[in-house]
Amino acid sequence: LIYNYQPQIEYALVWRVRAVRTYSALSEKSVLKASDINYLNYAANRYKDLRETLLEGIARFAPLTNENVELIINDSSPSIFHQKKKIRQLFGGKSKEIIQINPNDESGQSVIKKVKLGLTFALLLYDNYLVAVAPFEEHNKLRYIINESGIDPEVEGYLRVISESYTDRKKMQRLIKAIEFISKIEQWESDHPKSDLVQSDPDNQYLNMMIYGSPSYAEIRKNSSLEIKSMFSINRINIFKNKIEDNIRLISSDATNQVSKMFGNAAGIIVARRGKLDELPKEKQSEIIANLQPLDILLEKAPFRLTDYLIPGYWSHVALWSGTEEELSELGVWDELPAIYNEAKETYHYSGPDFQDAIRNGHMVIEALRPGVQINTLQHFLNIDDLGVIRYNDFNLENKRSYLLNAFSQIGKSYDFNFDVESKNEIVCSELIYVSFDDLDWNTTKTVGRYTISPDNVAQNLAYDSFDAIILYLDGVEVADKINEIFPVK
Repeated sequence: LIYNYQPQIEYALVWRVRAVRTYSALSEKSVLKASDINYLNYAANRYKDLRETLLEGIARFAPLTNENVELIINDSSPSIFHQKKKIRQLFGGKSKEIIQINPNDESGQSVIKKVKLGLTFALLLYDNYLVAVAPFEEHNKLRYIINESGIDPEVEGYLRVISESYTDRKKMQRLIKAIEFISKIEQWESDHPKSDLVQSDPDNQYLNMMIYGSPSYAEIRKNSSLEIKSMFSINRINIFKNKIEDNIRLISSDATNQVSKMFGNAAGIIVARRGKLDELPKEKQSEIIANLQPLDILLEKAPFRLTDYLIPGYWSHVALWSGTEEELSELGVWDELPAIYNEAKETYHYSGPDFQDAIRNGHMVIEALRPGVQINTLQHFLNIDDLGVIRYNDFNLENKRSYLLNAFSQIGKSYDFNFDVESKNEIVCSELIYVSFDDLDWNTTKTVGRYTISPDNVAQNLAYDSFDAIILYLDGVEVADKINEIFPVK
């Protein structure tokens, strides 16, 4: 029985160490990378799976610590199971089921180990919370990202679920009852060091090691039930306070989002003319396409649009070049696209063309527009005056493939009118670059309590040797020489 659960027990310990390291790495960061948020999602999903397995184990053995069950240690007579003795309590109290346990016989040892195994699962969850989860609960930024803004739908709010479960009174009472019983067994084992249970049972020895090494076990044993209940009540109040604060922040964020959306959409309608590159000859478009490579970053300026004046810096929009079918096949990305497309339809209700069909028809510009993230043609993109293309040149095959998969996975997401780089399910144009190149450092700006990234923040990476300017058109005219030197960035 224990063998079946040992991998989960060991992984719970490993997860705890990783979570502590993750908190240490992220808690001091002013802004998280996209890869940080992706890892938080991964860790939350893994812990959810682990926690559900442990909860199933607890539920399996929970009846032994029910309120109406009394466990009695008696080593002078055989263990007796499921012998219901209805004890009529005063004032109509509930009947109790008494289980008499002899630690010297096989049946009694089986019950003891079942209670210990259930307690081990519970203590793992309590210890994990105290050591590894509670710091995230108390960190305003990380808590908000995990519960509200930066997490996958499958685990959205799961930190809150864990925190509320930790302070659940019924679970705490059951835990105390199990610990009180195991404390008596601990004393019995101490008094009978040569018993088979102590000397010859490796499962019992393993469970003792897990239980007696638990910080929660030691803490609960040295405090009275009243003191423990008081501590849990205080923790519950703190968690409730955190929940209210996050809800207020979420309401404020939603309000900002709606105002930005209304204003941005209205401004987007105001266009004075067509862009100077809108009628770029087909042969010049073909020349641009021939020079582009997967993950090239396309920047644009369109001063004839009102929205252009609302975005800080020189550049007003940024997009990614996907590459051709042949290039994506060589990188091992092409065959992954149908699954990503289906995910976009199911998760984000994407109604655009199949990604493979789109690319075959010349749609190779991935961009976040107000209707959402799309894949469009270069012609569609070129209703602009200025075009700049920069290229990251420090790729290996593995991260190039990973960045492309990140980029395609954004298609279908809604536009992020909050302009928050730490949000997960909504995205603005420059955030597309941020989340695609998820482990690179990008310049960001703190605005109204959140971190944003602008197209100029993206272009500022030209200052590093790992980026080069590839193509530049200014005011509708191609610039052929020294484009790295004159590439406009504010």
